[in-house]
Amino acid sequence: MKKIAKSSLILICTILPISLLTLFTQTDSLSKISEALKKGNSTEIAKYFNPNIEMEILGEENMFSKAQAEILMKDFFAKNKPSAFTVNHQGSKAATSFAIGLLTTANGTFRVSIFMKVDNEKTLIHQLRIERSDENLP
Repeated sequence: MKKIAKSSLILICTILPISLLTLFTQTDSLSKISEALKKGNSTEIAKYFNPNIEMEILGEENMFSKAQAEILMKDFFAKNKPSAFTVNHQGSKAATSFAIGLLTTANGTFRVSIFMKVDNEKTLIHQLRIERSDENLP
């Protein structure tokens, strides 16, 4: 019985710090990504892109390289100057996390969905979707 308790304690002491580190990494990354979206900073957002990322911007969906995705974001921000970004929903499980928020721009509000995964202690965006929000409908 003592061996089981000792093994359980060792397991908890090993897993808990790793879980907390993953959670902190995801939270810190999301905060920086949110700030970059609010400012329309495609260069800063691209720092969190996976080398290949699935992107959908206003109905156009494809797999892109990190460099291509950064150019698409820069183009989107040039056409839609952001003024605010608010995360409405977020969650995580193990090494994956997501956030869904609203990006307010000069041309309306957009729903942004971000799906992330921790690789080598760094949170990377694997999927990013930007679509017109229902709030824009008359």
